[in-house]
Amino acid sequence: MKKKIAVFTNGWNDDYLEFALEGIRRRAAESNIDIFVFIDYTSYDKTEEELCGELNILDLPRLTDFDGVLLLGNTLNTAGENAVLREKILEAKVPSICLEYSLDDINCIRTENINGMKELVEHLITVHGVKDIFWISGPADNDESQARYQAIIDVMTKHGLSVDPEKVFDGLWSYAIVEEQLPAVISGMKKLPDVFICANDTMALATCVVLDKAGIKVPQDVRVTGYDNLMSGNHFSPILTSVDRGWNERSYQAMDSLIELMNGAPDFGDKIYDSKFDLGESCGCSMGEEGIRIQKEARRRAFLMPVERTIFDWHLIELDESVAHVRKPEDICAAFSALWEKNHSYEGDEFYICLDQSFIDSMKSDVGCRTEGYSDKPTVICGMKDGAAVQTHTISLNELVPNYDKGSSETAMYLLVPLHSGAECIGYYVSRENKRIIKDFYLNSLIRHIASALDRARQNIRLENLNKLLSDISVRDGLTGLYNRVGYKTIVIPYLDELRRSKRKAVIMVADINRMKEINDKHGHLQGDTAIKIVADVIGAAIPENWKAVRYGGDEYVIIGEYEASADMETIKKAITEKAGEAPEKLGLPFGLGVSIGYVITDTDNDKGNEEYFRMADEAMYKIKQEAHRRDNIKQ
Repeated sequence: MKKKIAVFTNGWNDDYLEFALEGIRRRAAESNIDIFVFIDYTSYDKTEEELCGELNILDLPRLTDFDGVLLLGNTLNTAGENAVLREKILEAKVPSICLEYSLDDINCIRTENINGMKELVEHLITVHGVKDIFWISGPADNDESQARYQAIIDVMTKHGLSVDPEKVFDGLWSYAIVEEQLPAVISGMKKLPDVFICANDTMALATCVVLDKAGIKVPQDVRVTGYDNLMSGNHFSPILTSVDRGWNERSYQAMDSLIELMNGAPDFGDKIYDSKFDLGESCGCSMGEEGIRIQKEARRRAFLMPVERTIFDWHLIELDESVAHVRKPEDICAAFSALWEKNHSYEGDEFYICLDQSFIDSMKSDVGCRTEGYSDKPTVICGMKDGAAVQTHTISLNELVPNYDKGSSETAMYLLVPLHSGAECIGYYVSRENKRIIKDFYLNSLIRHIASALDRARQNIRLENLNKLLSDISVRDGLTGLYNRVGYKTIVIPYLDELRRSKRKAVIMVADINRMKEINDKHGHLQGDTAIKIVADVIGAAIPENWKAVRYGGDEYVIIGEYEASADMETIKKAITEKAGEAPEKLGLPFGLGVSIGYVITDTDNDKGNEEYFRMADEAMYKIKQEAHRRDNIKQ
């Protein structure tokens, strides 16, 4: 049977993810192994509810269904994912490797944090004469960030220099936090340091932007360095000086080692590779012809990216608008399918939206969705495969991916991302072999818009249901549930008029409870209400589903429906009178119950008005009622 590997990662590290997944897939293809990539978008600036919604993806797969597990561990520290996944892995006893992060009892392949950082700091000191540094760190309790900082201290000490512990800013790996909070720090400085050394490239790029907005030029006024050697750092101006971790190579090595474990090789513990200094321009160096080439590519990308992003934004707007007016759950599939049949270039050739049953249930009422785990049978609400829209159907959660071909001779990579509204689980999104959505940073935006569109659709459906309920209340009798006089005028009579306009025969039936006054006088009005409801229930059960029944007065009923030659009116009358007569004894009620019914069938030539037909039906009912009273008087 074809083997499967589960990969877990945070999706914010787009540059890293592109390289890492390429290395993983390249090795998997050599052994025809399928890759299931479970992606969350946790970050330090998200609310607890949002984190809960993102972390739910960790509960989607059953790890015992996989042959191996690979954690991109350096991305999984934001919300404690590594600790959660470690427990799941050890419980499942499945071969596993953590890439770029050390976890107890889990095999690890990682690049050390010291060598490349030491080379970078040596370069700053010996080539650029740096003496005063400002450190922008990752989380204070993060081992990688601490190791990089210690490497700085060691090299500075070696050269007889000191590091001011006050010149530290905790950027939490985040572009947004640095962009938001660093300006105040810089404005409070009496003088600039020689260099801002950042624990990752994302914060380094944010630092360059903050400095530029403050009128401070890099590297002319101050130097900036990063760590990770992101593609975005290479395309930035100036090209970012950084530290390279060899992601593509490490991910290939991790995958190769995991396959060996899956084939019975013993655990190896910890494998460590050297990081390397990567020269750029932000430290003050020139990269010559290579720098010119990179900057030409960066300028081309600088032109293309806004254009591409604008086109993508149009697609997102179309996605939002596609479900803006849905009124029932089945409209969602139709709306999304209509959009994606025209254009699904961003979503890929094969993708699915799988809704949790609790979310579907929440459309029908104001109940909330589950916040932990997924229902056993998610509903594939829509998607695309082989150029055609996928119709709504249900799968088992064990399948995870609709239409998964476990016998395929080709390696496939699936991306699985949570859909949620705050902590509420909407479901999950699946995309097959879609490299573009990672490479061009579209995935998170697309997922958020799909989730938002689904949440809006739910709100619309709930509102529509509420409107229908309110409308139904206004035209329904509170005791019997039949139409009331308002419903009679606004729904039933227009229905009769339409039948007659279209030259179709109609049945007009009038019913009345016999000796209703005696029931009320002898047994009370509560028993009288019971009698009225019994007859209403009997009528509803006896007449065809498309007929309409009205409680016209206290104990008077009007029934209107389309007459068909196969309909036996006497049988319907008999069913109503007999069932009504049997009910009091079955229910142990203190009264008997009789119903008089008259009816008329309209002609198709429309030579009589509605009022004439009603008079005829009422007269037929009255004659039967008089006969019933006569029989009752004889018995007495």
